Amino acid sequence: MIGALRSHLPDLPAVCAAATLMLVWVTPGVAQELQGRVALADSLPVGGVRVELHSFSETAGVLVDSTITDPSGQFEFALGAAEEPGAVFLAGARYGGVLYWGPPIHATNPGDLSDYAVAVFDTALVSGAVESLRTSIRHIVITPGVAGLQVDEIIDVQGMPDRTLLPAGDSVFVWTAALAGSAHGVVPAQGGVAQEDLAVREGIIGFAGALPPSGIRVALQYVVPSTEFALRLDHPTQRLELLVMPRAGMELRVDGLTEASVGSDMAVPVRRFTAADLPKGATVSIRVEIEEREGGRVWVWLLVSLALGAAALLSVRLTANRS
Repeated sequence: MIGALRSHLPDLPAVCAAATLMLVWVTPGVAQELQGRVALADSLPVGGVRVELHSFSETAGVLVDSTITDPSGQFEFALGAAEEPGAVFLAGARYGGVLYWGPPIHATNPGDLSDYAVAVFDTALVSGAVESLRTSIRHIVITPGVAGLQVDEIIDVQGMPDRTLLPAGDSVFVWTAALAGSAHGVVPAQGGVAQEDLAVREGIIGFAGALPPSGIRVALQYVVPSTEFALRLDHPTQRLELLVMPRAGMELRVDGLTEASVGSDMAVPVRRFTAADLPKGATVSIRVEIEEREGGRVWVWLLVSLALGAAALLSVRLTANRS
């Protein structure tokens, strides 16, 4: 079953980068006891499940130890000194074929290790995409090019409140979403779910992995070979943010979104459009019209736009990670 054994890792590069900023020192060689508990969402303890302790650094991740919870869901690990500065420990419990992670423990500042909790959830097999799933945030960055539009998207999908959804078969999607009209060349981008859990069929992106209550993030890149970006939402969306990269002589016609100011943390002069609480079936579109000037400048503006698009997408990802 696709995704049944998929691990739900946090954003480990971000976790490790943050950990390198911690300055509190732990005496090398002194082991500390991690005392934890595995429980369902209703606080019912889960005994007899395997718990794994992993250590992650900026360069590697290793399995340190494993154990089985007692009837009250309790487990213990001895945390040794981390071999690399900025490393983090993570404890994960396997339940129903899915590996769930507890909060990261910074090796340089572990905090209280006596009440560590790993939440697990019952699973539900689905035979098709669950239409009731909601989108919390959909970020879109459009970079106009010579022959069309480069599109970068980040879609944050909410899970069910008390169940992890699993596909009932190898070809079953748990979640799908429509892409912009005429989208092609769709490829997964860094920062989202594993590439093997995604597939494109007839203008939609589908996810075929395990979808936990904490939700998933889907990151994509594709091209629209025209001057118009048109999207019909097939899930209620709490917030939609769209950024358009600047280009000389560019004019925009926008429907379904409102232009908004750009925050001071945005380092490039983009045009920003936004909307909130969009219902299923809502449509948004942006038509880009460019008055060409000297032909020799076309390629210069294309290269500048691509660079600005990458910078803006990075800013969007950092903003989403902070929210």
